[in-house]
Amino acid sequence: MRSTTKKPSPFRPRIDDCECTPSVQHIFRRHYLIQSPMYYIRWIYAVLYSLYLLFFLRAPTDSDIVGYIENTTMAMLIRRDGKTGECEVTVSDCKLRASGGYSLKNMSLRYKTGRNGVQILHFTRNGVDVDNRSEMFSTVYFYHIHSMHTKSHLFSNSLVRHIVDNDVKTLQESSYTSMPLHYVLLHSSLSVLMWDGNMSRYLGYGNACIRESILEESRNMSALEGHRAEHRWNLHGKDTFAGKLFRSRQALQSVMERHDIDPKLLDALFNHTIVHSVDHHGISEWSFLRFSLHPWDKDCSLYQAFNTSVFRVLITQPNLNPLAPNTISSINKPFYQDLYRELKNIDTAWAEVVTASVMY
Repeated sequence: MRSTTKKPSPFRPRIDDCECTPSVQHIFRRHYLIQSPMYYIRWIYAVLYSLYLLFFLRAPTDSDIVGYIENTTMAMLIRRDGKTGECEVTVSDCKLRASGGYSLKNMSLRYKTGRNGVQILHFTRNGVDVDNRSEMFSTVYFYHIHSMHTKSHLFSNSLVRHIVDNDVKTLQESSYTSMPLHYVLLHSSLSVLMWDGNMSRYLGYGNACIRESILEESRNMSALEGHRAEHRWNLHGKDTFAGKLFRSRQALQSVMERHDIDPKLLDALFNHTIVHSVDHHGISEWSFLRFSLHPWDKDCSLYQAFNTSVFRVLITQPNLNPLAPNTISSINKPFYQDLYRELKNIDTAWAEVVTASVMY
């Protein structure tokens, strides 16, 4: 996601440009050897941990819904009314579809924060009022995971090809995993996007969103219009999620200048490393909520709660090989260590979770 209205990145924003061409075969081999096994190991942990969590899950509250929005990339859609102090998140044009013939066309949420805490004033989905907090959270989660977060993946494939084809040794670690990960998500029978597939359904991690609609929505930037300019980010405050993202982008830009990295790579590298990682970090903070992955489920059954928990532990929580985590803090190269030091000055927790590439 870009924070300014400058000329667009030369890299193609396509998550489906992930074929195993000869120049990137070594990346696919590395992924299948080092990172893929982590998903099999994590699935066992996800199942056992999710069974345990069933005893502690609770329904989302207004504070949970707003907290999730303000601490993920959904924060970039917040508009604040200076007079009333109310905040609004509006999505007017969405292409996402869910199993069962459902479509998310639009949604709107208005809330305020006061002495009595957070209060949601109004929430609509496809023009219809929704009062159920679990449905609200599920809808926000559905949109965020498959639209806003997916956009942080968009430039990764093209950036990786650029690094490999131009032998950019400074950024070698930023070429790992991304393309084979996208290939598995879009084409493998093991993919979480195979809602009706035998693997995802019987192993408890199937997701409700239709894969083709994710590709269509990934090219839909309408929700971000009016949110990209620097003054819009600064309105959030420097220590908010959006404010720290803007400061992190400035830090990355400075580090790239010091290490003579082509400035055309800025937006692609920013999304590929910082935005993707800290968004996953934000998502993982909300693991104890009971809701269905399908926004139109009126109630959340025991199995649906289990399915949601397995999906979150397996897919949305950071999943790295401890022997090769590819976090910038673990890479002993000047560029990544310089970026790590800069990010520590902004948020220590962020600096620890940022990876050099889309790793999970």
